[in-house]
Order: sequence, then structure tokens, then C-alpha cells
Amino acid sequence: MSYEENLKQRFERIAQLNPKLNAFVELFHESALAAAQRCDQTEPQGVLHGLPISIKECYQLTGTATTINYPPLRNYRANTTSPLVQRLIDAGAVIVGKTNVPALLADAQTFGPLYPTANNPYDLSRTPGGSTGGGAAALASGLVDLELGSDIGGSIRNPAHFCGLYGLKPTENGHAHDGHIPPLPGHDVGIHLMNSTGPLARSASLLKNAYDVLYQPDWQRRFYLPIARPQVKPDNLAGYRFGYIDNFIGLGPGHDVSHVLDKTIHDLRNKGATVDKIAIDPQLARKLLTLWVELFGFVMGQTMSWPVRKLIYWQYSKLLKRSSLPATKALKSGLSLNLRRLSAALKERDEVIAEINRLYAQVDVVISPTSLGPAFPHNHKHEAILLDGEAVPYVDYCFPFVMFYNLTGQPVLNVPTGLNESGLPVGLSFAAAHHQEPTLLHLAQLLEAEGYQPIPPKLDV
Repeated sequence: MSYEENLKQRFERIAQLNPKLNAFVELFHESALAAAQRCDQTEPQGVLHGLPISIKECYQLTGTATTINYPPLRNYRANTTSPLVQRLIDAGAVIVGKTNVPALLADAQTFGPLYPTANNPYDLSRTPGGSTGGGAAALASGLVDLELGSDIGGSIRNPAHFCGLYGLKPTENGHAHDGHIPPLPGHDVGIHLMNSTGPLARSASLLKNAYDVLYQPDWQRRFYLPIARPQVKPDNLAGYRFGYIDNFIGLGPGHDVSHVLDKTIHDLRNKGATVDKIAIDPQLARKLLTLWVELFGFVMGQTMSWPVRKLIYWQYSKLLKRSSLPATKALKSGLSLNLRRLSAALKERDEVIAEINRLYAQVDVVISPTSLGPAFPHNHKHEAILLDGEAVPYVDYCFPFVMFYNLTGQPVLNVPTGLNESGLPVGLSFAAAHHQEPTLLHLAQLLEAEGYQPIPPKLDV
């Protein structure tokens, strides 16, 4: 089948499914078909030659809507193209369209004032996650083969977990020249913390190809990305030393996640790997999450006016007050944009990262839940979520196990483990030392060979 024929079939499937999923918010029929035709007529230009992919709406691509579902940007269209997007194009990828996001990319669901609510392809009454929710829904449904996402608080990993995908949050690579919004257009800011840009895919090999394309330094553009230091590992699981975490600030996963965590530990030990439990002191854990909240306030607030910062505080402090995390003061501190406090918070962050590095020093990879449970029903009011019959605060359900690694900056891979009894995907997180993406990508291929791979949703076409 030619690349053009394959793409036409994808557009037919999008026409049938997107009204149910609301995964795409903008499609590029003409330019994508032209690119596919060029791929048919030329020798392969790169490892992604002819591959239909999507990009999260927050990435700039000249002439396309880049609103981040935020009314003040309702009419904004990008006047440049993200270097990351351009790298995908240069490697031969065909960009099919832009995918749905929540307002300001700041939720574990995907809905907002400008775009319709994105739905999970395994159960349309549930969320695909956020903020890369539309992309995860499109990818899981087979509408595309790769999605370019971003993650400051689980925005790659939660959607990958909820939609049964591989999703990689690389080592922290927040920087000024990646063509990602936020920061808001026209704001030349200097606080680039905790955010990572990364791929989601349905195969481990494609995830690796995408990472290799995306994350090479471009010194002429002053576009700096982490340079991975390969860690040689044997071609079997027996050579790995794993740690695992099953509790964080007193929060543990529900039955579905606990079951796959236990099964994964059993599988790894049967393959000859060592797997030992790691306990994070509750005081350290709370410090990690409180610092994340404060630094998130600085990152978000730096391009916002005082009234908007007050609105953000009002909205998110309500969620924090219902959670197990007493961090409303930290949020207020971050949104205040006090330079002295920012300096102190950055110092505290360095100390916390050093402590986690010491704790993880004896293992290669640490396994943990991504979220406490599978995808939850649409929940626009952010009410408590039922987990094994008990109501769990929204923040507690979605964020502690993912925010943790944005604060420490380590690379994390979500791996699909299969479906629960209700047919919903469940994933697990695998974290490594800074710049050890090659270790995680190699591990993904080993786990895929053992059956840890996506199971397509049953959608009526």
C-alpha cells in the first residue's frame, strides 16, 4: 500500500471516529496528502518516512491554531514552526493534524471552553487523560502512529496510562526554543522548569525512533536538549536491578493498579531480575509535591496578569484543599512571583533531587503507579473519584506519582500492561536516572517482547 493510500484510509477512519472521540481539533488534509505523495515519489528521508503522526495543539506549526484551549488565544495562529515539529517533518513524518488539549494544558482531563470534550476510545463516557488527551485517544484508536506530547505534571504519562500506550517523559528539557506554548506568545521568559516534551506510541521501537529524531542538540540554533549517556544493558531482563514504590504520602493504588504492579514484579523476578521495595519518607514525599506546586505557580504565573493569577489560585486552591496535600500556601507563593522565594525554592529542589538520587542509587529502574486507577468518568467539576468503592480526591487520584518525577526531572516511561476486567487500560511507570532514556527505551523493547503492549479498543466504525 502506498503512503497516500494509507493516509486516505486514516482520514476515512478519522471522519468516522473523531465525532465520537473529539481527538483532533484541526486536520491538514491537503498538506498531509501532498506530503504522503512526496514520500511515495522519493527515497526515505528518515526513520519516520511516510508515517502519519499528530501533534499536540500547543506546538507551533506555521499558520495553524495554537490556542491551548484558552479564550484569550482564541484567534492565535502560529507564525513559526517548532523545531521539534520540524525535526519530525525532516525525518519524513506526515502531520495529519493537531490534537485536543484542556485549557492552559492544566488538567488530567481534556476539555475547555474552545474545544469539545475528548473521550476515551475504550469507554466514551471516560476521559483519555490530559493534557495530551486528544493525542492519546487518536493514537490508541489507530488514527495515527505517533503523537508529540508534553508533560509538566503527568500530561504524557496519565494519557498513556488511561489509553494503553507507551509514553516517554524525557529528562527535564524545559527550554526557551522548543516552539511550545506556554509560555504564552510574545513573552520572552526565563523560568523553564519541570516541563518535558516527548512522544507517545503504540510500539517500543517507534517510540525509540521518535526519541532519536527529536532529541539531538542543535547548537547553531542554541536549541539545547539533553544528551543521553547510554547505559549498556544485556538483552534480557535478568541484568536489571529494579526498585518499586507502592505508596506515596500515604496514598496507594487501587485494586487494578496493585494487581498489575504485583504481576509485573512477579514476571520480572521470574526472568531473573532483582526487584526490591523502596520506601520514600512521607516528609520527603510531601516536600517533593509541595515544591512542585510552588514551582508550577512560578512557571504558570510568569506570563499571566495579576487578575489571572488570582483566578488560577482560586481555581486550583479549591482542588488542593480537598486533597491530602496541604499546598495552598505553596501555590500562592509561586503565583506571587517573588524572586527571593523562587531562589530558595530552587535550592530546596536541588537538595530534594540529591536525596532521591541517593535513594535510587542501588537500582537501575524504579517502578511505580502512574495514576491510582484506570481512566475515570468525565468529571468537569473535579469531584472525588470512586476507587474500589471509596471516594478519592481528584488531585490524589491523578497526580502524586507523576508530579513527583517532574520535580526531580528524571526520565519516566509509561508501559501498557493490559486491560482490567472492565476493558480499561492500566499502565505502570518506569523511572531511571537523569539522561538514561536509552535504558528505558531498551527496557520497553524487552517488556514488549514479554507481552507488555497495547491492546486496541473495540470501536464501532
